[in-house]
Amino acid sequence: MNSRYLGIETIVLMENAGKEIASHSRNFDSIAIFAGLGNNGGDGLVAARHLSGMGKRVRVYTFKGNRTEESQKNLEIIENMGIEIRFINDSKDCESIRRELDEFDLIIDALVGVGVKGELREPLKSIVEMINSSTAFKLAVDVPTPGLNSDKVISFHFPKVKNAIVADIGIPREAETYCGPGDVYLAIPERIGTEHKGDFGRLLIVGGSREFSKTPELVALAAYRTGVDLCTICCPSYVSSKIFNPNIIVKPLDSEYYIDKGDIKEILKTKFDSMVIGNGLGTENETKYAIRKLLKNINTPVVIDADALKLIKKKHLNERTIITPHEGEFRILCNEFDIKLGDRIESAKKLSEETNAIVVLKGKTDIIACKDRVKLNKTGNPGMSVGGTGDVLAGIIGALSCRSNLFYAACAGAFLCGLAGDLAYEEYGYYFTATDVIERIPNAIKFCKKFE
Repeated sequence: MNSRYLGIETIVLMENAGKEIASHSRNFDSIAIFAGLGNNGGDGLVAARHLSGMGKRVRVYTFKGNRTEESQKNLEIIENMGIEIRFINDSKDCESIRRELDEFDLIIDALVGVGVKGELREPLKSIVEMINSSTAFKLAVDVPTPGLNSDKVISFHFPKVKNAIVADIGIPREAETYCGPGDVYLAIPERIGTEHKGDFGRLLIVGGSREFSKTPELVALAAYRTGVDLCTICCPSYVSSKIFNPNIIVKPLDSEYYIDKGDIKEILKTKFDSMVIGNGLGTENETKYAIRKLLKNINTPVVIDADALKLIKKKHLNERTIITPHEGEFRILCNEFDIKLGDRIESAKKLSEETNAIVVLKGKTDIIACKDRVKLNKTGNPGMSVGGTGDVLAGIIGALSCRSNLFYAACAGAFLCGLAGDLAYEEYGYYFTATDVIERIPNAIKFCKKFE
């Protein structure tokens, strides 16, 4: 997806992938290719064309149904060439196919690739069992279909499983280095229609103070626009009296203007999957002690932003925390954790390695570091210097962290926030607000889905 975003069309990568598969199959004479409806299946169809051109005996087993555009194009090509194709209707077909597989010395698994989520359904489940029962050599494309016992795996660009052979299919280095729609795809959970309230996450937001009573609301609204199911704001009683949005659950604390350690027990009673803490919080001494104690008692993902970044110590960070500093906050953190500032990327990596936290260093180019793993994000524009856009980012990452790998959540969050800001710029120039950015998050997600 990131390659397509950069301008390299999927059909080009599919052609290169199919040629690599064929090259690794040239020592076999009779080849059965099981191809799904997606792009992994399309890779197999391209391989069928090249193997047929080598004079190999090839038969394709596939399905009827809605294919990706690129896969459909390659199916039409092999149909025009007269390559033998057999369509599988249901699991009942597997018994006759099982006998046919004795004719082949190689089976290529191009059924689902990395796109499969959850348990296999029929007829895929029966097909995998059938392929496993064959004595033919089994070659998997990118990753084996779950449950399939492959003898060899050809992964594209980087190894997806242990001992995979890696093939270069022309994916540019920038597709891996820079955040893009592919990161959003990895971070946003799939909806299949049987979900219930809370299945896409419950986010707790701890923040607000006398001076910044509306800040937590920006976090919640951004999280809702990113797809989280429920947002609860735990805040001082004065702050709760200023929030009137009916979409947001507000939980007033005993404190009046600033959170203190007497609020900790009530905060921990709340049901949540992830937390965002720090937005509008203030830096009062009673708040500092409360936040430090709270962080010691949380075992869920936590996004630490804004004022909370000025209150933490090294012991409060771990692999479940995402910190989102701007340049000034980053300098304070580096000084606190005895990390020498230098190159921004190397400094972010060192801070992540030292604390085990994921670092999102905001700037013209955002840096997302997870120990020695780094991605860069270039979306966004100077108009996002307006107040509140940092709270929007925290809300987006918080929403994604409820159900996603935290590094994916951080990368996708940075990309989506900047992209929503770019969409706001297209309409308003540099004269937009944080709420304008929030309202464009769904369009940013919709934009990313075009590259699936």
